[in-house]
Amino acid sequence: MSSELSLQITDGPKAGVKIVVLNGELDENTLEPLKEQMAPVLNDETSKFLVFNLADLAFINSKGIGFFVFLHTHLAKAQRKLILVAAQEAVTDVMSLVGLTSVIPYFATVNEAVTGL
Repeated sequence: MSSELSLQITDGPKAGVKIVVLNGELDENTLEPLKEQMAPVLNDETSKFLVFNLADLAFINSKGIGFFVFLHTHLAKAQRKLILVAAQEAVTDVMSLVGLTSVIPYFATVNEAVTGL
C-alpha cells in the first residue's frame, strides 16, 4: 500500500514565520520526498519559526516522529523554532504517547501559535 503526503509552505502572519501544511500520511514512504521539499526552508536562516499545521495529517508513525525530532534539533541549533499545531486526535495521541509535545511546543490553532512570537 502506498501512502501519500503533500505539503504547502506559505509565509506566516509575521516576518520570519513559515506555515507548513501537511496533508496525508507521514511515514517511511513519504519521508524522503518531504525532506527534499523542506530543504529550502530548513536552509533559509530568515525563517525563524516553522509552524506545522497538522490538521490534515491523517497518520504519523515513528519515522514521522523522528522527522519532527530531527527538525526540532536542527532548528534549535540555529536559534530557530519548530511549532506544531492543530493535529487530529489520532496524531495527537501518538505525539503525546512518545512525549513529543513535551519537547516541541504544540498549540490548538495557528493563531494561538503565532500570537506569542
